[in-house]
Amino acid sequence: MSELLYIDTNVFMDHFDGRVDRLRPLGEFTFQLLRKAAECQFDIVISALLLEELFYNSYESKVKELLPSFDTKGKIVRAEISDDDVTRARKICRERKTHFNDTLHAVLASNMKVAYLVTRNVKDFVELQDLVKIVLPENL
Repeated sequence: MSELLYIDTNVFMDHFDGRVDRLRPLGEFTFQLLRKAAECQFDIVISALLLEELFYNSYESKVKELLPSFDTKGKIVRAEISDDDVTRARKICRERKTHFNDTLHAVLASNMKVAYLVTRNVKDFVELQDLVKIVLPENL
């Protein structure tokens, strides 16, 4: 099995919107990461929370275009969310003053023993680095 990656919602949004910052092509970084996954360097962990956030932000059709090609190649690993995961994330949120969804993403990534949680919002995960390694897409 390839290394597992948990890709945060904002990274998918970079790709879907072709985002750029002042100097860098953020969407291109995600495209290259997804290309590496398609070429069997990584498998991608998907959770119901990730899909919920993408659908909430109106990316449902884009997700439904993208994911089947990875799914048919066996590149998608599904992370189930248990009541214990939610309880653990809530406890961590209270203790560390972190955002619940980010914390739940980190808990799920930790459970799945991913190599990295890939995010554009590294600062949101500073308090969660003991659970999972955090990396920008361009650094893989």
